[in-house]
Amino acid sequence: MTNQNKLCISMVMLLVVSVFTSCKKTAPNIFNMFDVTLDLHQNSPYSVTENQTLNEGDSIYFDFTINSPTKEMYQVALFQVGSALPNLRINLGDQNRHTYTGVIKGVVGSNGFGTLKDGANTFRIWAYDKQGIYLGDGYKTITINVNNKIMHIVNRKIYFPDVDSANGSANAYISLTTGETFNYQTGAANASKIDLGIYRVGGTGTNALRFYSLNASPLPFTAFNISSWSKRDTKLANPQNGQNSNFLRSYTTGAALNSYVRGRNPNLTATTANATVNQVIPFITTEGKYGLILINQLSPAGDKPFIDVSIKYEL
Repeated sequence: MTNQNKLCISMVMLLVVSVFTSCKKTAPNIFNMFDVTLDLHQNSPYSVTENQTLNEGDSIYFDFTINSPTKEMYQVALFQVGSALPNLRINLGDQNRHTYTGVIKGVVGSNGFGTLKDGANTFRIWAYDKQGIYLGDGYKTITINVNNKIMHIVNRKIYFPDVDSANGSANAYISLTTGETFNYQTGAANASKIDLGIYRVGGTGTNALRFYSLNASPLPFTAFNISSWSKRDTKLANPQNGQNSNFLRSYTTGAALNSYVRGRNPNLTATTANATVNQVIPFITTEGKYGLILINQLSPAGDKPFIDVSIKYEL
């Protein structure tokens, strides 16, 4: 290859590189495309930091200053990660187009900040422009780890007693505070823990399952003699259908649970409605703690028919 040919090839390659270089575009970097800044203040013992652990019932202050040096702000929003919409929007006046300082106050477990579940709850504070376009949040998140005053016991099986009335070995009794189940043989020694028993009406071929407190009078199930047992004064309310989603997502604090169950007025010693899947049964324990039983599964057939339940109660 002559020197002239080599020179031509080199010039062509240089031209190609120059063309590609001139066409290259730099995509926006999400880590520096917003110049909004957010500062969290510690002007109160209740002021939040970027990460802290709080108990249900604690006061909480979002104490902050948000700045937008280049674009005008028209709203500031408090948003809980996982929500569809912001929990709170604050409209700004002309004097706060580029900087705003505010304090948003509330109580952990109360309305105002969404539903603070047990565990980590993450919030962001951001700004909008006049058209409602997101301007930035200072690349900060605020995580509140909540110690809720609630106990959640999942998937406990209680067995139908009527197929085992000869020797009483089916675990047909349950403690709502521990989730333990007992049968007639072990029940007497553990009666101080037992809140409820189950039975069914209409014979063994039906789903007509009911709950009863051991101090019910008269007892709805008399195949076993429990007259010598100690009796807890557990009370029930009428079953509420279709509550599985609320059980999991709405009744996530002691305050929410207490409010819902109080509204159902648990004053019964036995249920009279048939149990169904996704039903909840409100209750109050001997100690005055409110809670719910969720029916996950009913299996009335086979040698060991059972009901599977989950339980929530306030601590």
